This record gives sequence, structure tokens and C-alpha cells, in this order.
Amino acid sequence: MKRKVWQRALALALVFAMAIILVNPVTVEAKTKKLKLPWGSISEKTESYIESKAVTITKTGNYKVEERKQTFYYSGFIKFVVPKTKKYTFTFSNLRAKGSAQCLAYAEFSTPNGQGGISYIPGKSKKYSGNNQFPFGYKVPGKQNVGKRAVDYKLAKGQVVYINIVNSYYSTKGKTLKFDLKIK
Repeated sequence: MKRKVWQRALALALVFAMAIILVNPVTVEAKTKKLKLPWGSISEKTESYIESKAVTITKTGNYKVEERKQTFYYSGFIKFVVPKTKKYTFTFSNLRAKGSAQCLAYAEFSTPNGQGGISYIPGKSKKYSGNNQFPFGYKVPGKQNVGKRAVDYKLAKGQVVYINIVNSYYSTKGKTLKFDLKIK
């Protein structure tokens, strides 16, 4: 008799625990990695130059990216080596830069063309008509109008994608430009 009562109590506890998990699922947040991009010229568009400056990533995930200003603008390269064939979404958000000047950052996507240069690759982003340069944040003096931009690409395993991040307003006073990048 005691055994049946004990079994029912355990069964009820198990059902209760399962109900809690189904109503409030356990979530695991992915670890965010930090990337510090060395400065790279926006006018230098050769594969060898980009390879010498790019920070390489080979996995999807969350990244906190930082660029330093050299001369009078921010520019850096990320090299993404595609881990498997599928549709990828690159989400840029949370643009941060010091100072009261305007700041407009954009991402530009390209791939090696096999002749020492690069070819721009068209992507898709909702509510934006461009297909290769994607603005993802805009900061106006006195306000923080930071946007978010998600760009979709169908990519093949082993494909190399260069992402050039540029701040097109040169007067930002800070020495660093920071933003979040999620590759899914």
C-alpha cells in the first residue's frame, strides 16, 4: 500500500515538473564572442589585402564587434568561411560610437572572384531596396536612433564571404565603433 502511494506521489511530481517545463521552457543563451577588427582601407579591394586584414570566423553565433578609427573613418573586414550549405541570416544591431556627430554604419558583402579581386554578392533585406551595401545603424546627435538590419544569403559550404564594415560619417569623435553581429 505504501509503495503505491509513493509511486503515485512520484508520478504526480514528474507530471508537475513536465508541465512547468512545457509552460516555461529552459533557454540557453549562446556565448558571445568578441572580435576586434584591424583597420582596413575601403579603397583597397584586392583579395590579398582583405585576407591580410580580415578577422576569420567559421561558426555561426553572436559576436560583439569593435573597430578602431585610423585616419578619418572606421573600416574593418570579417572573413566568414561557410560551415555548411544553407540560408544564413546576418543581423547587425546596437551600433555604438562616442561623440555627438552623426554615425551611419553599413555592411558590404563580397566574395573572392578567382582573379585576385572581389565580386559583390547580392543579398536580401526586408524594407531595403539595396542588394550589396546594407546600412544597419544611424546615430543622430542628441538621440540614439540605432537600427537593426538582417541580411539573408544562400551560401555553400566552404564559400568565403568578406564583410566590410564602414562608418560613412567621418566626423565621429570616438576612437572605436562597436556593434553586435549575429550569424544564424
